[in-house]
Amino acid sequence: MIFRTRLLAPLIACAAFFASHPARAEATAAEISEAKHAFDSALAAEAQQRWADAALELRNAIAVKDTPGLRFHLAHCETELGHLLAAALEYDRALELLRRGAKAPDVQKLIGPARSALLERLPRLTLDIPPEVSAARVAIDGRPFPPSELALGVPLDPGPHELRVQATGRRAFERALNLKEGDRVELSAVLPLATPVAVSVEAARPPEAPQHASASELSPPPERSSSSTKLYLMIGESVLTAAGLGVGIGYAVARGAASERIDSAQARIDDAAPGNPEACRMPDSELAGACSDLSSAIQDHDRAAIVSQIGFVTAGVGAVALLTTWLVYPSPRAHASGFSVQPVAGLGRLGVIGQF
Repeated sequence: MIFRTRLLAPLIACAAFFASHPARAEATAAEISEAKHAFDSALAAEAQQRWADAALELRNAIAVKDTPGLRFHLAHCETELGHLLAAALEYDRALELLRRGAKAPDVQKLIGPARSALLERLPRLTLDIPPEVSAARVAIDGRPFPPSELALGVPLDPGPHELRVQATGRRAFERALNLKEGDRVELSAVLPLATPVAVSVEAARPPEAPQHASASELSPPPERSSSSTKLYLMIGESVLTAAGLGVGIGYAVARGAASERIDSAQARIDDAAPGNPEACRMPDSELAGACSDLSSAIQDHDRAAIVSQIGFVTAGVGAVALLTTWLVYPSPRAHASGFSVQPVAGLGRLGVIGQF
């Protein structure tokens, strides 16, 4: 049975404040007025289904004067919020107030059916722990529960829960639960004995004195890795050689073209001012263009000569490195057959020798 707020308010509003708690000292007039205002605000919030706001106002009123009616209203708000455990607790507090002599006939008439309906909606979890498991520790959502209580069944709110059971010398039992209203879940905790950590004979054996490894055990280079490294080196050196040669040849051609421009500009200057070596120091309008071309050509020629020389030197270095890598870098096949090539440099001689 579900009770709506619009039916509760007319029945309980009068009892909410006039059924006093017999064990509590009387509140002052100002406190009573404040509590009545909080109760009116709670009724307004319930009418708008603002259950959290209504619950807050009801707690403010209960702090001044605790009555079965206020507890009944608070239980209804907690039920609407999905806090079924909290709602059951408020119903129990209202019953306790009635048993202590509080007068609230309307609440006394409604609380029994409302509480019974709520208890039917509450999910319950029952957990069976094997008798051979001693000193078990049970927690639900991190909160400890006595195993004896779980053996009888504990009510929980609907929704997700995490169950964990532990015992010394046994592996933990864990289960994720998603309870719905009215669920009756029964579980048996399985806690197998923890497997002892096996200590291997090798680990327990005392360390021995280090032994000297033979030359063949020290660092036998993997054949594929050595071959791949040599190949990558030769590819890189080949690229360096080709790039340097290309730069040297290209700028050598540019240097030749700049030389031709120099000759052409110089011929134009000689035609305009024959026998005057300083004609471009203060050129007139007729010589200005030729002198500018001569200066630009000389700069291009010098720059091309420098870059061309750098390119040829780079190509030479790359070629020497390529040849050295090809001859000197260890080859797996050479080691396998007992053949090796080594560079030889000495007074008056330069070359390579091979050994079998």
